[in-house]
Amino acid sequence: MNRLGLKISCFVVSVVIWIQVASTAEVEQSVNLPLRVVGISEGLTIAGSPVPANAKVRLTGSKLKLLAHNYFNQYIGEVRVNLADRDPGNTFTYRLEEVDIVTEMKNPSFPEARTIKDIRIDRKVTRRVPVALATEGSLPPRLGMSRAPALVPDSVTVVGPERFFPTEFKVLTEPVALGRISGNGNQTIKLVRPHEFLQMEVREAEVIFRVGTLEERTLANIPVVPLVDAGTPEVGISPPVADVMVRGVADSVRTLTEARFAVTVPVGSLTEGVYWLSGQVEHPDWVELLGMDPVEFQVIVGNPSLEPPTGSAPAGGGDSRE
Repeated sequence: MNRLGLKISCFVVSVVIWIQVASTAEVEQSVNLPLRVVGISEGLTIAGSPVPANAKVRLTGSKLKLLAHNYFNQYIGEVRVNLADRDPGNTFTYRLEEVDIVTEMKNPSFPEARTIKDIRIDRKVTRRVPVALATEGSLPPRLGMSRAPALVPDSVTVVGPERFFPTEFKVLTEPVALGRISGNGNQTIKLVRPHEFLQMEVREAEVIFRVGTLEERTLANIPVVPLVDAGTPEVGISPPVADVMVRGVADSVRTLTEARFAVTVPVGSLTEGVYWLSGQVEHPDWVELLGMDPVEFQVIVGNPSLEPPTGSAPAGGGDSRE
């Protein structure tokens, strides 16, 4: 036991002596110091510029401090890149000088010439950007959305350099596999970062699905309305009504009324004559339009002759037939 205590005492004494020697001995050594950019005004940023995290410098000082820095990241200084006199907008190159090294060590220097290229100061922009759902595949057969999927939140705040913001853009979700959806439910999904130098306040959104069995239905005798420009003669439509065939989630389709639909015929400024024009249907966006009967309508503009002169083309470029 006495020998063990003696060995421990000798070890402790040797460590103390080594520390004393190391703390007083000076060595010259190359180390990596953190590089910090200073002098940028509020509202500006250099994000997106290839500025390194560290810079290699040569220092003379306590061997103990240098060891603590190398192995335990103890702070012994840093390299400061002062951009206070630089203007935003243009790309420039910064040459590191000895005055940029901030340390208590002696003889700070760079082992070799060091420049940082392609630095750009940019305006830091904050924008509220819409979130859009990305999907892949399709719903299982005979299933449909009773309404468009809802996203919570439907927009997120994005912060970053102005040059990385497109004129118009949105944040997408990771793709949702529609084939795995079998009914109503909520799903948490990650948002896709729009650019590596743009930061989002949140990284996930909740998607709310409302799904049901599909059903087809025909809504009959919906009035047909001509769309005419000012000054166009009186217009007649034949037939004056149409049937519209749609498909959607059963519970919603069954409660639909004809008032939710509009059948129109774009007449515009056609001159007097008889034309055959296609109709258009306005309908709720959550139902699928399957068809319309009839597809074309006889449009009578003004009071034309029922039999136009032989070889004459219908005025206005429309399709005209007896």
